[in-house]
Amino acid sequence: MDFKAIYQKLNQHFHDTDFERNTRKILDLEKRICHKDFVASTAYIAEEMRKAGFSDVEIISHPADGVTCVNDSVMPEAWDLEGRAVLEVVSPWPENERIIADSDEIAYAAATWSGPTPPGGSTGELIAYDPEHMERMRGKWVYYEGIPNGAINQPLAEAGALGIVATDLEQGWRDPDSTHWMNGLGKWGWYFLKDDKRIPIFIITARRALVLKNELKMGHKVVLKGVLNSRIYDGEIFTVTGIIPGESAEEYGLLAHMYEPFLSDDAGGVAAGIEIGRMIKDSGIKLKRTLRAVFSFEHYGFVFYFASKHHKLKAAMNLDMISTTMYRDYSFPMHWRLSTLGMPFFGDLLMMQLIREIMPELRIDPTYGTLSDDTMGGDIMYGIPTNWLCVENTPSPMHHSSNAIFADVDWDLAKNASTLVALFSAFLLSADEADYRKVLPEFCQLAAERAGAYQYDTAYQRKVRCDFAEGQLLSINDWMPGVITPEAAAAVVQPCRLPDAGLVAETENEKTAADMVIRRFEPGTVWSLNKVPYAERDYCGGRINKVYYSLLDGKRTLLEALRMADVALDCRTTDEEIGKVIKFMRYLEKYNYLEIK
Repeated sequence: MDFKAIYQKLNQHFHDTDFERNTRKILDLEKRICHKDFVASTAYIAEEMRKAGFSDVEIISHPADGVTCVNDSVMPEAWDLEGRAVLEVVSPWPENERIIADSDEIAYAAATWSGPTPPGGSTGELIAYDPEHMERMRGKWVYYEGIPNGAINQPLAEAGALGIVATDLEQGWRDPDSTHWMNGLGKWGWYFLKDDKRIPIFIITARRALVLKNELKMGHKVVLKGVLNSRIYDGEIFTVTGIIPGESAEEYGLLAHMYEPFLSDDAGGVAAGIEIGRMIKDSGIKLKRTLRAVFSFEHYGFVFYFASKHHKLKAAMNLDMISTTMYRDYSFPMHWRLSTLGMPFFGDLLMMQLIREIMPELRIDPTYGTLSDDTMGGDIMYGIPTNWLCVENTPSPMHHSSNAIFADVDWDLAKNASTLVALFSAFLLSADEADYRKVLPEFCQLAAERAGAYQYDTAYQRKVRCDFAEGQLLSINDWMPGVITPEAAAAVVQPCRLPDAGLVAETENEKTAADMVIRRFEPGTVWSLNKVPYAERDYCGGRINKVYYSLLDGKRTLLEALRMADVALDCRTTDEEIGKVIKFMRYLEKYNYLEIK
């Protein structure tokens, strides 16, 4: 397979004008993040898929009721913003600066998923958030710095606060006039459950927030009036899927989420998926396997889709944030998210080889898979190794910012990155045994390079990397049997291994974890604790780490899973943290999430 020739052939079928038109149109339809608008955006995406050559295009409906649960993810209720939402200062204030949040200025100034004000609005004094004196919050607007998630907003709702005025000063130091889309407002999962209490939440810029903060600091009384008419109801949300058929029903997937208010996150990812399908269809490449595109609601929609067994996906690519301007304007690298330690995939190596041959100048940062966002298919119980090619400095202080550094698309990079993913997909969909054998030496070299690249590894850390590299090579046989033997794969990484690679338990918590072999009962991470009575829900010190949890297969010990996750995440789980994990595992066993042997 001539990678350069196929890349150029595919690139000729990328429709620049269609990509930009689709990206902008999807955002225009979804920018208010209202379920009533999702019907139109979903229908638009389905029609554009058909125009690009996808067949069997299907719109799948999921109940959005705050109750329906799949693999511990409760689909949030439908939410609409009715009319204009405005927060204004009604006490003495410069007349042209009274309005401090306006959904007509930026839609998510009225926080998505937040509760409504009374029909005529709510008027009251603004005070600073004070968790030690919640009784003072009653009947007040509350100023808060950060994302007011469920641990913040629900106690305030219980206390009788009128609403929350939130800002992100970390983003504000970089752009004082940007607005942060604060979508993660839930307590048990990203979003609210049906019976969770809600209050109105407005998001304001740092510039406006600092003026308010200064007034409060000087003891001046600030009175606000907020009008936010939100509708919360039992509705539906959708997955759109379609195929470019091949000779076999086995599928390779393109994943991108819908329903967010940015060109880059992820209207551009959906548009890229459509163009990748078009490129592969129009290039005339003979497909042995089928290409499937899946566009859905981030996390929740994909959990529902993967659990439905509606597909025959062997592996997938996440297209989220494939082309923000951070690469071009701020010299951030492209991130290449590898497969997970529990499910190594040779696609990791394939992309690195393609970049070496096609785009050697591309700044690339390969990192282990973490199952974040829509890469959860890499959980061994879902069985869908999922890569991710994206541009963002993660964790990014500008994440979900209205600033162009995050919100805009680099159109040139989008074309090149989409064509690169199309080439990657074309290999997986059409390569024959000769193609695999041709690239095998390069794959072996890359696997060995990565396994031995960390000179300060302990023997156990090196073992984890070498086992992963060996697994990457052996996974080739899942796609083309007999290309590499277990002995040959082992021989590739053997020179990288270090002696005495056993895992030693030293503390009491480590010894306890080393004696715990855990088997999960369902795929995915613990998310909403839906099996637990509401009053008894407890994350036992923090949300679960998806990486170690996914490794609990009934064979590994808890200590092995934790130390493997440390390698993937480049960290060291402390003894205190291990103690909390042990407590949480016993808690989850009590509620039938897992069994401890």
